[in-house]
Amino acid sequence: MAFVNPNKPAGLSPIKYLSGANYDGKGQLYCILAANTSPFYVGDLVDLAAGGDALGIPAIALATAGSLFHVGVIVAVGTVPAGGPYINVANMGSTIFRPTGAQTQNYYALVSDDPNIIYEIQEGGSGTNIAATNFQGNSNILYAAPATGVSVSGTTLNNTALPTTTLTLDLKVLRLSQRIDNHFVTNPATGGGAQKWEVLINNHQFASRPAAI
Repeated sequence: MAFVNPNKPAGLSPIKYLSGANYDGKGQLYCILAANTSPFYVGDLVDLAAGGDALGIPAIALATAGSLFHVGVIVAVGTVPAGGPYINVANMGSTIFRPTGAQTQNYYALVSDDPNIIYEIQEGGSGTNIAATNFQGNSNILYAAPATGVSVSGTTLNNTALPTTTLTLDLKVLRLSQRIDNHFVTNPATGGGAQKWEVLINNHQFASRPAAI
């Protein structure tokens, strides 16, 4: 029986630093202004936006594929401006994300904004799945909201054009995530094989990356 990878996109998940140290859960506070109409989920890639709130906390916007420069990935969302807890004080039982449409108040996101963080992301799209000899390059995200009932990002890695040295692409693909439930799938039924990859953010707001090898 052929192995099938779990198809569970969750956006970008910080797992470790370039030094090899485990990700420690830390980040910086950013504001999602009330007038912004986009939904924001844990795992979404974000950019700096113009302005900020009355406390001097900088604003963020959802990243679009190929945009410059990304500031990091959302790891928590809430409505409390003092850096947590990451809850919605108007609905303590809700799963926290920032809904679609303009809101009556600002939301706040903890963002993993260190340029040396390595993330895990699932490949997706309609292209051929990434092979063992065909991955060390750059690629864009494929932005997606989560499926109904899911409260984390649906964003995946675009698997249609690897490898490429194009420096304006969002992510640098490093290696296949070494997990017992993650294997190269050579003949998926449709599109990518739901393989999980370790990546770095290219063209980070606080750093720059060299060309792909």
